[in-house]
Amino acid sequence: MMNIIESIKRAFTPKVVTKSFLWNSLGGITGLSLNNNTYYELYKMNGDIRGAIHLISGAVAKNGIYLQDNKRQTVEDNVLTDEVAYLFQSPTFEKFKISLFRNYFVSGELYIVPIQNMQGENVRLQVLDSRSITKTIVNGKITNFRYNNGTESKVFQPDEIAFFKFEEDIRKSNNGMSLLTGVVYDWLSDLEAMKTNYSFYQNSAIASAILLLDGDLSYEEQQNAKEIFDAQFKGSENQHKTLLAWGIKDVKNLSISNRDMEFINQRHLTTEKICALFRTPKVLLGYTDGVNYATAESQTKDFIEGAVTDNTNELEHIMNKCLSMFFPKLFATYWIKCDSMQVQKKEEEFESQRKDVMNGIRTINEIRIERGLEPVTDENADKLLMNKNVSLLEDISLDPSLNIEE
Repeated sequence: MMNIIESIKRAFTPKVVTKSFLWNSLGGITGLSLNNNTYYELYKMNGDIRGAIHLISGAVAKNGIYLQDNKRQTVEDNVLTDEVAYLFQSPTFEKFKISLFRNYFVSGELYIVPIQNMQGENVRLQVLDSRSITKTIVNGKITNFRYNNGTESKVFQPDEIAFFKFEEDIRKSNNGMSLLTGVVYDWLSDLEAMKTNYSFYQNSAIASAILLLDGDLSYEEQQNAKEIFDAQFKGSENQHKTLLAWGIKDVKNLSISNRDMEFINQRHLTTEKICALFRTPKVLLGYTDGVNYATAESQTKDFIEGAVTDNTNELEHIMNKCLSMFFPKLFATYWIKCDSMQVQKKEEEFESQRKDVMNGIRTINEIRIERGLEPVTDENADKLLMNKNVSLLEDISLDPSLNIEE
């Protein structure tokens, strides 16, 4: 546990903020200068952040990509589509998406470069770790990008690397701003809650205890009494045992306070903030408290229509920008589209389709095609049908003994 805490401390550079209105209004709090290592510690240590990014990555372009021509008509050439999809496999398309969204969301910056063959031709694309990139800025403009991952070092000119910002830093326009900026202190609070929880169970069912020993005991006998007590009662598996120890006159329990027990509520609050940040419902991250079928279906629909749709558009922009930079001949003819997770048809929509068939509005095959099914060859499948068991209201008698024909 201490190694984890030390690694987190190293990710933060202490800095006292004195001129910030926000910190001054909070009473001169000591702030933290945040960097990419800080945000990647958040990603590494918080399962909700990691889960949300993987959830979005899996839903966007879930079924791969397809191509459109200059007239925005879908290209039915599967071989060509597979060749274009290969450009984004490093080593697989799923790995490419995860690396892309992780860098994009966590650091706020995304760097993509082409991989070349022996002839110097671009054959695939690769996402670089944004922590390994430094920018050279002259007169407010980026002149080059320096990549160094410890074993490889290279300088890229602006036209040799695709650079994207999740959101422009409000202080430095050449930098991107991480999506996680707003939850750093919530995450630190969550970390303290985890430490409290860990210490609670590590040290026993109570935080600590005062042992009142016999005053006539020597120092060595006092140490022996404590060792006996620790051996019998330390650890959660030793709770509720009967105490019978020589030299110990009394035990004063120091129980954990109600405020210290708030770590559960703190963790729930942090989870809710992270879900709101990524626009991912908690139920999709495995939290099922207070969730039923109806709410889960509604939240999934909102997730698809919100986060998935917006990030699909973002991914299409990124992929087509890379295509224009590194594969201009392809970009001159084709446009990449993502086949993402879709909202499933609801039962009421199916019922509406059935009524359309019964009332002669649409044919059976029209409905089948809309549902993604193959048309059938039945002779009536392409004809408009009408339910004949319909009567005018004026022809219906309130007296069942009367005949309509009379």
